[in-house]
Amino acid sequence: MSQNANEIRRPWSQRIFALGLSVMLCLLAVGMAAPAQAASPERTEANSYTCLWYTVRAGDTLNKLAARYNTTVLTLRRVNGLKTTRIYTGQRLCIPRPVPPQPPVPPSPTGTWHGEYWNNTIQSGPPALVRNDPAINFNWGFGSPDLQRVQPDYFSARWTRTLNFAAGVWRFAANADDGIRIWVDNQVVLDAFGFVGAQSPSVDVPLTQGSHTIRVDYVEQTQLAFIQFNFTRVAPLPPPPPLPDGPRFNNGPWSVEFFANPSFAGPPTFTTVVCCLQFDWRGASPAPGVPGTFFTARFSQVRYFPAGVYQFVARVDDGIRLYLDGNLIMNEFREQSTRTFTANANLGAGNHSIVIEYVQYGGTSNLSLYWDFLGDPGGPRAAAMGPIPYYPPLP
Repeated sequence: MSQNANEIRRPWSQRIFALGLSVMLCLLAVGMAAPAQAASPERTEANSYTCLWYTVRAGDTLNKLAARYNTTVLTLRRVNGLKTTRIYTGQRLCIPRPVPPQPPVPPSPTGTWHGEYWNNTIQSGPPALVRNDPAINFNWGFGSPDLQRVQPDYFSARWTRTLNFAAGVWRFAANADDGIRIWVDNQVVLDAFGFVGAQSPSVDVPLTQGSHTIRVDYVEQTQLAFIQFNFTRVAPLPPPPPLPDGPRFNNGPWSVEFFANPSFAGPPTFTTVVCCLQFDWRGASPAPGVPGTFFTARFSQVRYFPAGVYQFVARVDDGIRLYLDGNLIMNEFREQSTRTFTANANLGAGNHSIVIEYVQYGGTSNLSLYWDFLGDPGGPRAAAMGPIPYYPPLP
């Protein structure tokens, strides 16, 4: 019995020994794998860095790039999936840069709106009602803001406020029936004033730190009348994109006022918003109610410019005046054939006001304007542009 018992116990002891050995091997494997996983690029948080994309030039090496951008060769290899340290000219490499912590989103400015209400759809004449509104959040249904003073249909309104904004991209959004137009610093940023029916438009506008004036125009045609308007900061202010080479006519939106006389006299005959300044009217009427000769036009906008020296280039028949931040930098306001004029300006980073005044006396009529970035005012300046190219008339 004793010999049989030993024969029975032997397999169990062997099993226990084997089990213990397996546990030890597993623990050893985990201990060895942990450092490898910690160092593996696959374990790196994807949002812990952002890529500065670099195009390899002749003479570059990973050692030189690592020293230049305060990183390591191993990091560059891991981020770019390089099996060796060899790189070649023209290759694009990700230079990892730490992602800066995002500042907390500041609250939206608060205050009251200066409200004006008209018994017409074009905000003409003295308003029928003026009051301060704590918010633009109304649902009048089939009624009006004040049934004793404002008619239920075919009325319009305007709200204005000046507020201190934190720097960033601000989203201006509305829910309205019928039309709405949004202005920021006297610049139209959203125009759906002619829309009839319910709509929910929005627009993102980059704003610098400081005071900005917001204006909301509203029009009610018939049936339901409501408007809700709000704004919120949705992103930090992005760095300005690099300027492309060559002429840039898509430089709007521009607010435009046309006058049916050569002296800007009286109220404008026609107002609109255009995308760019590149016109060849060929002596014809530029807008409804405006004659083809002896008229004037004023184009204006507020625009963000990166710091630098800029050259403004105008091609015009007949006259032009260009104001930058209220300063007259180009004055060629006279009757003349088609000519090209330039004016340079050294601008600091931020929003700048541009106003173009144009006059047409007789004969042909055309106007175009664009600008070129000449360089950093503190660094070497690029050469000014050569002969002005000829741009064929617009169809």
